[in-house]
Amino acid sequence: MFMYRVIIISNLENPDPEDQEIREYLEANELEPKYCDEGEFEGRHSESMQFGGCYLGRHLGEINLIQQRYVEAELIEHEIKRHLGESDNPVDLPDDKRDPDVAELLKTFNNDYAFKEMDDGRYSVDLDGESVREAARNLLMK
Repeated sequence: MFMYRVIIISNLENPDPEDQEIREYLEANELEPKYCDEGEFEGRHSESMQFGGCYLGRHLGEINLIQQRYVEAELIEHEIKRHLGESDNPVDLPDDKRDPDVAELLKTFNNDYAFKEMDDGRYSVDLDGESVREAARNLLMK
């Protein structure tokens, strides 16, 4: 019989954005860790939760999807910021509007068309830089 354990580690000093949603998912599905501990992990004050793999079972797919959504959003956000500064006509968002405007751009560009499959089967972000800059300019005019 193949048995395995799943350890979920979260940085308590600087939590990843998906940590709270994963905690809420575990709580909503009444999934409690077999062991829970706080301590240092990779030099950071962290919490570790250990589960039996069979116990989490089908929930692993949902937890992976939560994490995947956040990772995809981070990749797209990085590309949006890169595209804003690239070109002969970059878009400079004011400091006080940068975070909300990038969040608004993320709502626009985080969709099924944001990624393309490469020849090796992996995916990369595929945003049109001029479309990103045009959307940003439109936000500045509001």
